[in-house]
Amino acid sequence: MSLMEQFANPETMQSLSIGDKLAGAGITTVMGMGITFVVLILLWGCIAFMTKITYRPKKGDKAPQTTTDAAAPPSAAADITDHSAIDENVIAVIAAAIAAYEGGSPNNLVVRKIRRISGETTAWGDAGRADCIESRKF
Repeated sequence: MSLMEQFANPETMQSLSIGDKLAGAGITTVMGMGITFVVLILLWGCIAFMTKITYRPKKGDKAPQTTTDAAAPPSAAADITDHSAIDENVIAVIAAAIAAYEGGSPNNLVVRKIRRISGETTAWGDAGRADCIESRKF
């Protein structure tokens, strides 16, 4: 009679030594954790498989390239944040702000790419905090 069969009968369970009880408990624990782990791996595999089947990337994910004057050579390229929902008015305002900062004309500026800059805060927020801290120094 195997150890696990002895565990099934409550009367023989009382007659087992501490070592046999610990061995049976260890086997039960390993089997329970092993089955759980195998089932979780199967679920992960099913979810990954279903994702590959059902995921369809959007065709219009890329933002269109906007140029203000194609014939003039660009004086600066704007590499800004990316959202597919940015409309042309926002791009025009950003291009005008960069042109004003550079001291040139917006007609000489070409917006080539719009992408999100990594980090939790914006450059404007960081600059504002740095200015505030600098103004409090003695």
